[in-house]
Amino acid sequence: MSVWDILGIEATSDITAIKRAYAKKLRLHHPEDDPEGYQRLREAYDSALKMAPYVEPEEEEPLDFAEPAAYEGGQTAESGGELGLGTDEGDYPASKPSSVSGYYGEPLHHAREPIPQDPIEQFIDEIDEIYDNFQARIDPEAWEDALNRDIVWDVERSGELQYALMDFLEDHRHLPRPVWQRLDDMFHFTENKEDLLEEYPDSLIEYIMSQINGTSELRYECFKENPAEDIDIEQYLDLREQGQYMIKEGELEEALDYLAHASEMYPHDPDLQLMLGKCHARTGNLTAADECFGQAIRLAPEELDGYWHRAQIRFEQADYSSALSDLEKVLDQEPENTDALSLKGRCYIGLEELDQARDILKQSNQLENPHIHSYIYLCMASNKHKYGQRHITAADRWRSWRSNLLFDTLMVLRLSWLYILVYLALQVVFDLHPVYTWLLIAVILWNTWKAIKVHWVLAT
Repeated sequence: MSVWDILGIEATSDITAIKRAYAKKLRLHHPEDDPEGYQRLREAYDSALKMAPYVEPEEEEPLDFAEPAAYEGGQTAESGGELGLGTDEGDYPASKPSSVSGYYGEPLHHAREPIPQDPIEQFIDEIDEIYDNFQARIDPEAWEDALNRDIVWDVERSGELQYALMDFLEDHRHLPRPVWQRLDDMFHFTENKEDLLEEYPDSLIEYIMSQINGTSELRYECFKENPAEDIDIEQYLDLREQGQYMIKEGELEEALDYLAHASEMYPHDPDLQLMLGKCHARTGNLTAADECFGQAIRLAPEELDGYWHRAQIRFEQADYSSALSDLEKVLDQEPENTDALSLKGRCYIGLEELDQARDILKQSNQLENPHIHSYIYLCMASNKHKYGQRHITAADRWRSWRSNLLFDTLMVLRLSWLYILVYLALQVVFDLHPVYTWLLIAVILWNTWKAIKVHWVLAT
């Protein structure tokens, strides 16, 4: 049986006809009731979509509307009948305008009543039309009419609609987050996540959840300001998404290939430039990373990510003044960003402006006590053998001593927590010999010595 037989249609290049046939058959092969039939139907649908571009449309034979020869008593001119011998115009009855009529001579305007389209098919066709119009696709308001159709609120057919919609989304994934959230409001994807995982591929459901939650969001606002008119937008979005996936997997070289190709197609996407810059930074190409982050800033000057990442690159390049300029942009909007404050303090250390460095690092450490990076570089800036010291007040000395004690305690606990946890668990279950207690004390003392040694190295 061919894929067209399974779908119940003739071979066609019409994608819409294939989708309608699939939606119609889907009601007969429910994944829960007939998993094998559903699998065959799905495979036939996928195959038909791949074959459609290569199906040649059949040429229709032209209809012959020539009037037949005069007829009477079974004789015609062509059959040589007696009445067919005449050649004068008067030998034939006058022709009358023909019209399609019913049995009673009345005009038949409609040969048959059109079959009404199934509401689910109509819904899928409507959102498919929105998806095909890219500017409408990325506008959440363009989806409102479709999402308020009566079929969406039809509880009895909600299961059928969900299966049709999920099949649609499996092949039409490139949607902005507000649209995904609107779909979630209507179809409760997040609420029914566990049920969906039992019925659909895990990869599809996890993808939908990441788009709704924004954990893998790639924005579409840039396409409103700079429409992508002369490119294959689906190919571009695929490349952008593949690049993001490869970064998460740590395959940086492959990610660079995808993202560079996408950037050649459409260089106006700040999210793409940020990802490309991160790839260059992690592979050691700081100059290219600086250029990408600069492009991201030019495309979206109000967003902070570009400034933050470029500041880190310029710090690595020892361009401390430029890094400070970018950090000021971040701190103007987020004055308590401890990471930005810590990097700013390190820039002042690089410029050998130690008083400012200590003040900023101290501020960062007080906001998040302890902020590990700030604390470490504060210790370095306070190294009396490497840098000059200013007069330290008694209050500052007490705060410094308290911070040092807290840092050393956290270091010891970080090194010893597993030993302490195992000891306590065993002590509850068994009556341990005192030798185990002394072993634990020895481990803690050893780790305390290591923490003090690290602190001493940082301070001297």
